Amino acid sequence: MEFFTRGYNAIRGDKGQPQSVDETVEKLADCLETATLLEDRRAAVLSLKGLAVGRLCFVGLIKILHTDHHDGDITKSTLETINVLCTLQHQSSLDDPGYVYTDKFIEDPTNVSIVLDILEEYDFYVRYSALKFLSTLSANRNSGVQQSVLTSPMGIARLVDLLSDKRDIIRNESLLLLINLTQNNTEIQKIVAFQATFEKLLAVIEDEEGISGGIIVQDSLTLMHHLLRYNVSNQIYFRETSCIQAIPGLLGYVGDSDADHVPFSYEDWPPQKIANTVLVLGLCRILTEPDGANTSINQKIIAQSNTLLPIVQLAVCSNAPSIVRTEALYSVAYLIYGNIANQDLFTKTVVACPLKIVNGEVVDSDAPVGLPRPAMVSLIAIALDADPSIQYSYSSRAAAAFAVLSSIEGHPDAQVVLAATLKTPPEDNANTQFADKPFSFGSLLLDYIENWEFSANDPYKLWFACTILSYVIRDSDLAKQVAGGIVFGDEANGEEPVPLLHHIVAQLMMAARNPTTNSRIPIAYLCLLCTWLYNNQASVSLFLSESTHIQFLIQEVQSSANDPIVQGLIAFLLGIAYDTLSRLRDSAAIKNSPQYLQISAEDESISANTGSLPSLLLEPTFVEFFKDTYGNVERTLFSMRLMYVCEVSSPTGSEQEIATYKTTIHTQANEILALKQQIEAEKVERAAQTTHLDKKIAELEKLLTEAERDALNSKAEALKKDKSELEKLVETMREEQEDLLVCMGEQTMEMKKYKARLRHLGEEVTDSEDEDE
Repeated sequence: MEFFTRGYNAIRGDKGQPQSVDETVEKLADCLETATLLEDRRAAVLSLKGLAVGRLCFVGLIKILHTDHHDGDITKSTLETINVLCTLQHQSSLDDPGYVYTDKFIEDPTNVSIVLDILEEYDFYVRYSALKFLSTLSANRNSGVQQSVLTSPMGIARLVDLLSDKRDIIRNESLLLLINLTQNNTEIQKIVAFQATFEKLLAVIEDEEGISGGIIVQDSLTLMHHLLRYNVSNQIYFRETSCIQAIPGLLGYVGDSDADHVPFSYEDWPPQKIANTVLVLGLCRILTEPDGANTSINQKIIAQSNTLLPIVQLAVCSNAPSIVRTEALYSVAYLIYGNIANQDLFTKTVVACPLKIVNGEVVDSDAPVGLPRPAMVSLIAIALDADPSIQYSYSSRAAAAFAVLSSIEGHPDAQVVLAATLKTPPEDNANTQFADKPFSFGSLLLDYIENWEFSANDPYKLWFACTILSYVIRDSDLAKQVAGGIVFGDEANGEEPVPLLHHIVAQLMMAARNPTTNSRIPIAYLCLLCTWLYNNQASVSLFLSESTHIQFLIQEVQSSANDPIVQGLIAFLLGIAYDTLSRLRDSAAIKNSPQYLQISAEDESISANTGSLPSLLLEPTFVEFFKDTYGNVERTLFSMRLMYVCEVSSPTGSEQEIATYKTTIHTQANEILALKQQIEAEKVERAAQTTHLDKKIAELEKLLTEAERDALNSKAEALKKDKSELEKLVETMREEQEDLLVCMGEQTMEMKKYKARLRHLGEEVTDSEDEDE
């Protein structure tokens, strides 16, 4: 009863007269500053909480927070009141009062520190109010709160300790707050990580039933992402505390890990499980980012932890949704990229063929199970969308192609091995009658490369096939040699053998002549040819052995009907037509190429909604190859530019034209002869002048006597000055001589051109004319 009395007395006017709101707030604010009794200050805080007016009382509330934070009731009310004042009323307004109060509060770091100290209080409502208030501050001014938190020695430790709080609400709020605080702040990330945070988060995930759990699992994994991404020290700590070994358990593995192949996994995929699985796979990608400081050792530890099998299962033999499959494929790619041991482990992995799925939901149990096949073949099947039972998204196909690149990156022996599989099945193949007949890595690629019509409805089938073959032969002369030795046609049956390289050009020619062909098909063939021919003389010789190839390409580069990118690639292939090549260099396909082969979520969404193709035209590795070699090709263009000569309409020229050519030749010959004589005369004259001056100086030096030395010295200096001026004149004349020689050379070339023209017109050139030259 005394409490209500004090609250009433704090807000009533003199002699019980009613007051206005402003007068009440002013009186309460004054009470916060001057009241000596805790009960009075508590009553004022509770009254202000109901009024939610902070212009006059904000400073007083902060003071109460510092002085009375040991009292749970007043602390809870003060935090709730300040939180209401700092909460934004209009998110889009930069002048919202919430920003103003937030800035006032965090301008003194001790204010944030005192709130962090309050977290030590075990009372549920006090802790919850403190966490909500810190979350509001972080949402408004995250960078400012981060700097204030760093000034509190034990603040972060108290926050991390709350992850072990048995009260779920407290734990969840601390988790959300840590997610905000660890964004883009390496120092906070390190401090948080070294508070045994990874172990606590893994315990939370396990309590929440792993990836099948709810939003708390997603938040825990998100915080782990923040702590590990681009943070080398945290990755080392994560690895050395054996947290990597927990990843396989998070993903789960359906089947016996000791079996001879990875079985097909069919599971239910609710939205939350999808989000959680993608985040776990994202952890693998963060730890194995190509060219990272810890990538090599992380790849080794992850592989030793048997993480590859569950990731491969999700990637190539499961009914996982497209987003999960895509993330799993990229995780496989990152795990094996540039690591020969992991690459060999992957190529030895055998997986089950995909099951028959009706409407993407029900497995057709009556369908026969396909034979197990190498995981590498499954990657090709995904990239080429060659499995009739599953339709793969464009993003998954791009990820599969990138995984193929990763499997041979830095492994030339693997390139040769894959190139050796580029063989078509024999005519008497016993499996021909089966729709799901087994195939090899190379035979599946060749099926689409040698028949562009198979990709008429889906040009990315051929596009990915050519891209993958480019990976196999890039920078490997031996792989190019193996591919160059593949021929089509059996001489025993009277067929002319056609090399694979010629067959590719033939397919390009047929595709280019079809007006309905999508531009991605010639682009794919041209990118493959550019990669194949670059820096390999044997391949260039094989390409040029068929004369129609050059004729066709020149016609195409001159055709205005072709796509500019196609024209640019042809120019790049031929090493001609610089301005056409520059159009490719300046195109959006080159400038906006992604870092690695991927199809954006926006592209995927547009494609799914409209039925159109994604915007992907050039594979990123080819773009890098183009940029690296563009300078060399550009320099070649200036020295090897083709000269197009118009055909002469008549086999013989007029007498007047012939006479004109002869007159020009004789005139230029006489001019050249006169110039030569002039140059020789100037040389003799300059030599005589120099000799005369040298003799004169020598004679004067001999005539010097002791008495005349001073006078003669000045004269000698004058002569030396004259000599210096003459030498400058000689140098000037020498430069003029060089200019004359250049002119002579140009005129000589003109004479040769006119003589060639006369011979072309049937006119004979006499010996005297040759002598004049």
